[in-house]
Amino acid sequence: MHQLNIRNSVIIMLILSVALVACSASDKAGPVKTLNIGVLPDHHPGKMHARYIPLLDYLRSETGVTFELVTPTSYQELLDLFGQKKIDVAFFGGATYVFAHKNYNAVPLVSRYTDSRFKSVVIVKTDQPARTLHELKGMTFAFGSELSTSGHFMPRHYLSKKNIIPENFFSEVKFTGAHDKTIEWVRDGKVQAGVVNSIILYEMFLDGSLDKEDIRVLWESPPYADYIWGIQKEVDEEVRNKIQTAFLSLSKSDPQQKLILDALGASYYLPALHDEFSLLEKIVLNN
Repeated sequence: MHQLNIRNSVIIMLILSVALVACSASDKAGPVKTLNIGVLPDHHPGKMHARYIPLLDYLRSETGVTFELVTPTSYQELLDLFGQKKIDVAFFGGATYVFAHKNYNAVPLVSRYTDSRFKSVVIVKTDQPARTLHELKGMTFAFGSELSTSGHFMPRHYLSKKNIIPENFFSEVKFTGAHDKTIEWVRDGKVQAGVVNSIILYEMFLDGSLDKEDIRVLWESPPYADYIWGIQKEVDEEVRNKIQTAFLSLSKSDPQQKLILDALGASYYLPALHDEFSLLEKIVLNN
């Protein structure tokens, strides 16, 4: 009986030793080596894939982390997937970032230089006789996504300062879901006017997907803070720092990196600060 107890004690000790070794190995395993990157669906999916895959390859080479691209079908889905921890790093619009920060503790990462002085533009067809916002009274009008900063929240804010309440001022207000779709709706006569991200409008002029003879800018907003890259609070701090450093190191002096920056509409990246979105935060959360 005494020998049996000794044998049982030895077995228990061996089991405990294996468990301790397993725990130790787990502790040293380090951060997860694959992260999901979600991007704001403000373009056609095929265009977004071509735009972001070179960036993901660059980030992998700089950080040793593998990144998988996630392209949600709507701004709300991007926000939901981030809240469900199915997206680790996200390219947010200002409004979606505000909600992600408030509800899911999103941490600001980087922004483009242009993101601190963003603008919205109201567009019409070139043959539209109206020359001022107030001359659009009684016409049909389109915003982008309801959660879009440049396609909804900020232009609505600036319109209200001109005593224009869209639902009372226009004959019909629609939401297209994306900037390029708003531009197409105005061009094709589905609505008489719409408001869009100014950069996307000029990108479409440059790449030939939109003829300059078809669309005219009727009004331009004051500048405000918009797009931002954010990251889950739980992502390992060392990995977070590596990702931020990789963005900050992108330079147009390197031919390959220039291609990445050009595709992203960036000259360079800066560390992002939550305080830059204080005005937008008040507008969005009080809406």
